Amino acid sequence: MTVSMPVPEVELSLGEAREIAIAAALPADGFRDVAAALGHLHVVQLDSISTLARAHQLTLSTRVPGTTTADIDDALYAGTDPIAFDYPAHALALVPLADWPLWAFRRSATRRRPQYPDQPTRAALFDRITHEGPLPLRRLREGAESGTGWDWGPTKTAVEFLLWSGELASTRRTGGQRLFDLAERCIPADHLTDELTDDQCLIRLLGHAGTAMGVATADDLGDYLRIPTATTTRLIPDTTLTPVRVEGWGPAWAAPNTLTSTLRRHRDPVLLGPFDNLIWYRPRVQRLFGFTQVFEAYKPAARRRHGYYVCPLLADGRLIGRADLARQDGALNVRQASFERDAGPDATAQLAQAAHALATATGQSRLQLPRTS
Repeated sequence: MTVSMPVPEVELSLGEAREIAIAAALPADGFRDVAAALGHLHVVQLDSISTLARAHQLTLSTRVPGTTTADIDDALYAGTDPIAFDYPAHALALVPLADWPLWAFRRSATRRRPQYPDQPTRAALFDRITHEGPLPLRRLREGAESGTGWDWGPTKTAVEFLLWSGELASTRRTGGQRLFDLAERCIPADHLTDELTDDQCLIRLLGHAGTAMGVATADDLGDYLRIPTATTTRLIPDTTLTPVRVEGWGPAWAAPNTLTSTLRRHRDPVLLGPFDNLIWYRPRVQRLFGFTQVFEAYKPAARRRHGYYVCPLLADGRLIGRADLARQDGALNVRQASFERDAGPDATAQLAQAAHALATATGQSRLQLPRTS
């Protein structure tokens, strides 16, 4: 099927597109609280590496002024009512509870996959959780098989697919471990619905993604939601996004508010977590910033060029360098750092400023800086 694309009425320079993208992802004044930040991004990636802090803690603390990474989990899990659920939105991610209806398309698709557990397996898990309450995976594995969270044995496979299908849900954690419960017990009744069609879900989600990114190609939007670019291209005309022309890009789309209001981007230098929404998609990072984003934690040490847990440095509206970071004995240790060729004369000072802010956010009392190259 051929999709007719509207002719863009707005032309943006690459610099303007970059300003819009940063302002959408990291507005100057941030957000009033964690729920507001999550409600803007709609998807915040989770990851188990804790060398510096958890991925979601870094992403959200960067956007809520005055918060620490420890504050993030308090906001997510310590209150009477949860504000998010875990879901494979963009990899495994935090998603606002209000967005539950919009992922019906993925829940229904999961039930058609060959890995979806059979009826006896589902019944056994549901019965146990019904009688024992929310349980972590290690408890659900007892008496079934041994293993860690990395091992996709029969129980983990069944639990994950029931999470994806929406019959189980995780809105709480204990000791860093997800608690799995019946969705009907932990998702508010006014959100617990699968009534929207696949296209209705995706049209609204594409609008959310466009707002969170500011300006994006169809490929960028598809990556945000992990859906095919062909699907994105077909549905974009039905969203509220506006076609634009960006210098050096193909067809692109912008959230209407980015074209009608004066956006103010984050001004202070900031070290972005490697799973931050602004730098998720490497082709977009290269297109916007001319910056090659790599994550080498899963490579053998001898094959790493930049380090284990590398965070890009955003300053003056550009990605000007990167630093390998870790918490160590009460200090934020910058184990290795390097700058882009056009980083500018203030790059070292900007790295130090951003590292000091991150040390405070991660609860470290000292900062250890290396020589840079």
